[in-house]
Amino acid sequence: MTFRGTADEIQLATLTRILDDYCEQAGIEGSHPAREHLARRLIALFNGGIDSPDDIKMALDGITKDLKPGAIQP
Repeated sequence: MTFRGTADEIQLATLTRILDDYCEQAGIEGSHPAREHLARRLIALFNGGIDSPDDIKMALDGITKDLKPGAIQP
């Protein structure tokens, strides 16, 4: 699936699923600030033309490594 420009309903649902899955695996709950940070980065990646969910997840991995230790703990 290619993501470019403005997200349509299907793309937005896919982006939401990617964020939900990623946060669940990382132990980031609901309204945790790290989740909000990742959501903003995910949208920036989408707007930058990242082509696949796997590429988005890899980019999010790089972001979570840069967070302060304990920053993603609920």
